[in-house]
Amino acid sequence: MRPNILLITSDQHRADHLGLLGTPGFNTPNFDRMAREGVHFNRAYTPCPICTPCRVSLLTGQYPSRHGAYSIGVSLDPFPTTTLPAVLGDAGYHTALFGKHHFVRRDDELEHITGIKNPPADFWKTWNGPYVGFQEFQANTGHTINNLPEAHYRQFLEVSGRDYKQWFPQYRDEEYDYFKTGPWAIPPELHDSSWVAQVTNDYLHRHADDEQPWFCWASFQDPHEPFVCPEPWYSQVDDDALQTYPEHQDGEFDDRHEIYRRMHERDFGPLDDGNRMPSCFGEPERPVRDSLRATAGMVNFLDDRLGAIFKMLEETGQLDNTLIVYTTDHGEMHGNHGLWGKGCAAYEDVQRIPLLAWAPGLIPATGTTEALANIVDLPRTFLQFAGVDAPYDMQGADLSPVLRREQETVQDAVVVELRPTQSTLYQTTLVTASHKLVVYRDTDEGELYDLARDPNQYRNLWNDADSRDLRDTLMRRLVRANMEREPNFNPRVSFA
Repeated sequence: MRPNILLITSDQHRADHLGLLGTPGFNTPNFDRMAREGVHFNRAYTPCPICTPCRVSLLTGQYPSRHGAYSIGVSLDPFPTTTLPAVLGDAGYHTALFGKHHFVRRDDELEHITGIKNPPADFWKTWNGPYVGFQEFQANTGHTINNLPEAHYRQFLEVSGRDYKQWFPQYRDEEYDYFKTGPWAIPPELHDSSWVAQVTNDYLHRHADDEQPWFCWASFQDPHEPFVCPEPWYSQVDDDALQTYPEHQDGEFDDRHEIYRRMHERDFGPLDDGNRMPSCFGEPERPVRDSLRATAGMVNFLDDRLGAIFKMLEETGQLDNTLIVYTTDHGEMHGNHGLWGKGCAAYEDVQRIPLLAWAPGLIPATGTTEALANIVDLPRTFLQFAGVDAPYDMQGADLSPVLRREQETVQDAVVVELRPTQSTLYQTTLVTASHKLVVYRDTDEGELYDLARDPNQYRNLWNDADSRDLRDTLMRRLVRANMEREPNFNPRVSFA
């Protein structure tokens, strides 16, 4: 039997925000079970530390420089038709996506889904796909209180019979408070995380007896800011145990690209596209400890909802033939180095992400591995498990030899791209087992870090005379990595 594939994603989840790593305040028994009985990639990275580029990479198996959705606020036109769910669907899989998508700019999402400029509210009562290769689809938008609920999630709230508008400030013609932090009054059973888990479980139950394999993407919104969390999950976090991150040190950005100083000072100036840069920035007014407490609560709540999904797989007899993978699109600075958010700061905080794979009947229990991985690798890996040939222009490595414990690693370096605006800044990062190299398109400045000795990246070795040979070696490795990512076009079959 070809295995079912369950991809579970969240938004803006730091790699160290897992109980299995001993991080205080994070109680995640289901994540821990995935790691204990499966594989935890401790050195997994995002192809781009901004939402839309990474999500389109998960959809296509291509880096942003290939698929073209290089930043948020970008809508590809035409949109890719060779997507992971489309390829699996053509191979006989049933495919579904529930929750967050954000494959195009936020204002285009509903029209991109439906083909209708302003779909009426009752449209979502009967429409459930298809969309970008998914045969079944239920959608929501936004994060916690930062916008109005839309699409299928709004219908879910309507059917509940509760006055849900009280929990979303924009229904009261109020702008949401970006810095609001702490408990959120919405009942946990009506929270987005519960809704995504519920519709996922409905799907798993409906397809339990099918002979047809399925690919299901359950896409959660948390723990993205605003940092608000429903009760009792907020109050259950041990506030005294939390360990906040080091603040900015005077002069630590003096030997970096000016973008670091500008991020810290929140000075982005006018940009080429007229928008502010989607990136990290300093936030002295944000309550640091309360933000971490809310984040821990959101992650713990998410873990609980994953437990409900795993229980459904067990009760319906599907667990042993299902490959379950959890990851996120990027991390969050969370006050480290005095910065918050994601984007241009080439720190592990935003580039490194959680990646766990678990399949009791398919892969052995390995535990934590230091094998390098990038989530652009997942589409090719899924297709290998499904026995389907990958499209010629799909990038990324096949992680299945690591998952099956046939090889310790399949790559000696991974790449992270970042192009937040069309021409203002372009940054590329190469990560190896021990070092990180950061180069920029429009300047000779760069960054070089010894991650083994300096994991928090305080010392930039780019201009260090003793590190010049190492820098040159990594620069050559980056050139080769870019060549390796070129697609495998149709074979040459004759002389002319």
